[in-house]
Amino acid sequence: MLYTTNTILDQDFNKNSVPGRIDELLARYEDPVRAIVHRILEEYVERCFNEFMGSRIGVEIPRSTDGKLVKEYRNGGREVKQAVIDTLVLNDFRIPRSRAGGFQTDILVKLKHKAGIFAKMAREMFVGGMSTRKVRRPFEQIGINISGLSKSTVSEITKELLQEYIRWINRPIHQVYDYLIVDGVYVTIRKSSPRKAGTLMVIGITNGGQKEVLHFTLGTESERHFDEVLQNLIRRGLKTESVRLVIADGSKGPINSIVNHFGREKLQRCTVHKTRNIIDKCPKNLQDELRARINRTWNQTSRLEAERYIDVLVEEYGEVARRAIDCLLEDRNDLLNFYGMPSSHWKTIRSTNLIERVIHEVRRRTKVMCTIDSEKGCYGIVMGVVREQNIRWGKRSHWRES
Repeated sequence: MLYTTNTILDQDFNKNSVPGRIDELLARYEDPVRAIVHRILEEYVERCFNEFMGSRIGVEIPRSTDGKLVKEYRNGGREVKQAVIDTLVLNDFRIPRSRAGGFQTDILVKLKHKAGIFAKMAREMFVGGMSTRKVRRPFEQIGINISGLSKSTVSEITKELLQEYIRWINRPIHQVYDYLIVDGVYVTIRKSSPRKAGTLMVIGITNGGQKEVLHFTLGTESERHFDEVLQNLIRRGLKTESVRLVIADGSKGPINSIVNHFGREKLQRCTVHKTRNIIDKCPKNLQDELRARINRTWNQTSRLEAERYIDVLVEEYGEVARRAIDCLLEDRNDLLNFYGMPSSHWKTIRSTNLIERVIHEVRRRTKVMCTIDSEKGCYGIVMGVVREQNIRWGKRSHWRES
């Protein structure tokens, strides 16, 4: 049965069904149109409920929640604190209910759907790095009170992300990856504590330039922990024979694990980390000069030219910066393996900078999240960042960006 706006308005202003309700709404809202729309919709829901009840009153009916037989009758009502209809926000929207439950109508479906959309928006904004105060502000400007971002709700968000993480680290790997970039960083778990969690991360890059975060986990940079990470990837389908290079910083644990799984010839030491280590061992008056010279080593036209340039550095700085030159020569071969790959790939595969960008985003987001006080929370936030990063990366080839 269809009810026109005029019919409902006539009944409402005559106050036959709910005396004083329209006056109450008119007093609540500054805009009388909002009050009238509110009452029209409540009246519509009431009529739909009366039709729903029909011949059910006094009959034993299975309860919608548990299926238990109960005698049906009207059982008061409930109020939805905020109901959003298109662009209007209605406060304390009344919905009748019965003992057996199960009442539904198109308006209620829309209310639930719209509430779900706003809740999802608020959560994505929070995971995206906005503080709870900043998340609430734009909603409050349109009259929506987002009271759901309490500590308990943030905990629920974290649980959902943790479940997503568990599914994600067990997904099969079908793609073939030419390069793996691995690194371990530390993320502060609680602002009031100096305790930090180590995060091991692996990024894969295909020959076509498609890049993806393949795995991350909390843990130290020990060989045992990194063995577990690589074995997880292999178990899920990573083709180790297709991997041409694995890029890592100078931590011994990951390096030993990489050599054991892939062989020394596939190890590429991060030139950025190594340059820092070299400069730390250089006399201060030579640091800027040697840094510029070292960086030229990574920008030669071939490995042969790079080898020759290192020999020049040894000759020029071997006496005045012996410790720095020894540090360079210590990993000479591992630093130059990237020269055996296509030149368009060199800038990316000679360092772990790609992972550093992801970790920078994690740190930026956790900085405003005072409620992240557990390892589960850390997993959740990193999962949110990784998911967004993979979506962004999936749109184009990395080689075209370089």
